[in-house]
Amino acid sequence: MPAFRPASALLPAAACVLSACSSLPADPAPEQRVDLTAARAIYHGPIDWYGVHRLQSLAGSHRLKVLEIDSRGGDAEAAMALGSWIHRQGMNLEVSRLCLENCANYLFPAANKKLIQPGAIVAWQGNLQYRLQQQQHPAAEQPRPAAMSAEALNALRKQVSLEELYFQRLGVDPRVCWIGKLPPYNAKGAFVLPPEDLRRFNISGVRTEKEYSARSVARWQTQFAVEKIVLPYGGAL
Repeated sequence: MPAFRPASALLPAAACVLSACSSLPADPAPEQRVDLTAARAIYHGPIDWYGVHRLQSLAGSHRLKVLEIDSRGGDAEAAMALGSWIHRQGMNLEVSRLCLENCANYLFPAANKKLIQPGAIVAWQGNLQYRLQQQQHPAAEQPRPAAMSAEALNALRKQVSLEELYFQRLGVDPRVCWIGKLPPYNAKGAFVLPPEDLRRFNISGVRTEKEYSARSVARWQTQFAVEKIVLPYGGAL
């Protein structure tokens, strides 16, 4: 997969797809660590270009098996770059606490096998394509999104093109990122999907605790707006 490079003019909110990002739980202290003996890596904190490059530098040419993640998200293009690396290496992902926003959008579906540790949560609340849809059909959104400048909208379209290519290479249906924001679900904040529903977007190999969706929402909804979404059985999405 071709490397992703930062856009020449990043969007004002490139690291947070939706304004609700500010209400999410705090990130842990930034940390990137590699254990070559165990073929494991750790990425904690915001996803940014510095962290991605540092992790890859620590790994060098060694092939890693597992990446442990704890992040509420970060820069979209940096997250796609990290996700591309995870996908090329065939790495497994372990979510130790949080995988939200662009961590859920780009890192989680890129991994070979995914383990959500007991007490951890993976939650979506929209991606770049969803943000573009909001700009193109503002009357359908409540509250109505603020209009972007022509320059910012053009930058967003370029990022959406990168994102479309990214999901095509993964073979994942990008609707997973925003399905819970649409009727009849209309999630006000983030949303969680059970492993059986994730398979409908071609995200497989997910292991969780028993009754993960209900338990994770009950555990985290006091800290940020999150709800469980269950798709209708069978039929088209």
